[in-house]
Amino acid sequence: MSKDIIAANLGLRPLSEIEDEPIENLPIEKEVHLPAPVANNDNEEHLRDVELARENVKNIIELGDEAVKEMVEIAKQSESPRAFEVVSTLMKTLLDANKDYVDISTKKKFAKEESPEKAETNITNNNLIVSTADLLKMIKGEKDDT
Repeated sequence: MSKDIIAANLGLRPLSEIEDEPIENLPIEKEVHLPAPVANNDNEEHLRDVELARENVKNIIELGDEAVKEMVEIAKQSESPRAFEVVSTLMKTLLDANKDYVDISTKKKFAKEESPEKAETNITNNNLIVSTADLLKMIKGEKDDT
């Protein structure tokens, strides 16, 4: 049993035990690819989903900012290279979350612009193809002899 009272009361292993472990035994992060969302014609539902995702990412970023501050303090106190590695990984994750937040905001903007009212606008182009001689006759008011 270790002399670390705080670790014992919290049910954690002390840093002295963790630092002695080889790095190969640490879990490897795996990248997960989720399927693309299915396109939905209901624009309002899509906007609600985008807003919900945006709020979730915003909350994660706010919690992550607090966690980074605390982890930096822990890393400074422990002076452990692994603690600094964890902080840098957390910072990278938060950077990715910020990029996702901006992407979601951009997607929301484009979803609002693609409203059905704009899509139903009809434009009719009437093209008149005539020669310059016929155009001059039309301007002068002369009748066509053909």
